[in-house]
Amino acid sequence: MDILETLKDNGQSELAAHLQNLTGDARKNLERDISTQDWKELKALHAEKSAASLIDNVSSDLRPMPFKIASDDLRYDYWKETGEILLGKGQVAAFLVAGGQGSRLGFDGPKGMFDIGLPSHKSLFQLQAERLQNLSAQVGHAIPWCIMTSPLNHEATVNFFTENNFFGMDRTNIRFFEQGTLCALSPDGKAVLDGDRLALVPDGNGGCFRALSQSGTLAWLIERGVKYVFLYSVDNALCRICDPAFIGALASEGRSMSASKVVHKANANEKVGIFAFQNKKPGVVEYSDLPEEYRDMTNPDGSLTFDGGNIAIHLFKIEGLRKLQTSKLPWHTARKTVCGIENCWKFEQFLFDSFPQLGTMMPFGVVREEEFSPVKNAEGCDSPETARIMIGKLHKEWLKKANVEVNPNKLYEISPTISYAGENLNRRTFERELGKGILEFDEK
Repeated sequence: MDILETLKDNGQSELAAHLQNLTGDARKNLERDISTQDWKELKALHAEKSAASLIDNVSSDLRPMPFKIASDDLRYDYWKETGEILLGKGQVAAFLVAGGQGSRLGFDGPKGMFDIGLPSHKSLFQLQAERLQNLSAQVGHAIPWCIMTSPLNHEATVNFFTENNFFGMDRTNIRFFEQGTLCALSPDGKAVLDGDRLALVPDGNGGCFRALSQSGTLAWLIERGVKYVFLYSVDNALCRICDPAFIGALASEGRSMSASKVVHKANANEKVGIFAFQNKKPGVVEYSDLPEEYRDMTNPDGSLTFDGGNIAIHLFKIEGLRKLQTSKLPWHTARKTVCGIENCWKFEQFLFDSFPQLGTMMPFGVVREEEFSPVKNAEGCDSPETARIMIGKLHKEWLKKANVEVNPNKLYEISPTISYAGENLNRRTFERELGKGILEFDEK
């Protein structure tokens, strides 16, 4: 069907008229934008969401999802060994969701380029690259790294990696690709324009499965023999990427297509989604959707009943990702000001809506202080300062466990090139690397 007819048939006559008034590159660019959109679906989404409440209802049949801290389990060492074997066979890949900008941090650029203020001044991207390299060296096999950007930051991200020589990694083991976008709609369902281009907004972290497939990256992983994909967000400064014990646990469990790392909530009001069963299916309930009576509910020992905090670290079997490339996740809506127009519709999909479609899933409890320090705000909670301090305290504990005598008034940064998760540390290493790969700093 002709592009103009398609637009008119789906309530976009104004956009069709605007396109007809353009010539040259301006017309080509807008035509390119228009061709990326499913206008029939956008029309249906606007109609459906206009007739429904903006609040996504939580099932009345909501049950907590129990979990235990995995490192306390007697099987932990076995899981770790199993994961290391799988990594050594090249059956594990890392999938980084890195489409965000650092605007909330006061940083103009991709969030992964942000320096959280450690003594080394390494960016989040560099810290992650070095952790992957260290783990690859330990298991004796390169770990493929898939990096999903957005149209907002793709070019800047690729340029940053190129300028830094991919932080010493083999370029052929890294795949960059962009997540999808949807056109924002005005309150009456018309396409919003940003000048002579469509106002395109990212389609949510749930679009990662579609982008992985459509970019050819899923096929690339399958061709390489990958069986497990470790998916994580760019802003967790403590993420233990491709954690062998996590991988081994899912591989040993057998039934589940996916697993997720879970932490105990800091308190009832912490703004994290919680893992729970809705209508007997596993999933995540956003903190803003969790009714107060569930949020504040406690067990006889005083602990929170709905306690499993989502830290956006997931593991998928490749069969699960193959299924999700054709599965339809529900669309969620937000009303935002876009290009100066108030109450515009933005549509997005959420990654955790995939869990009910995959059946059973495995919660894997971890210690917050060891694995979860998000960098979201410029100051206060979940800021560069809190991440810096958490890293400094954790690395100091690593040294203490290695029987290294440390300065009680200092915190420490240990380069990921020296230790992935606290291993390979001793007094000799400390003395040799202090001031180089191991750096002291003050808490403030």
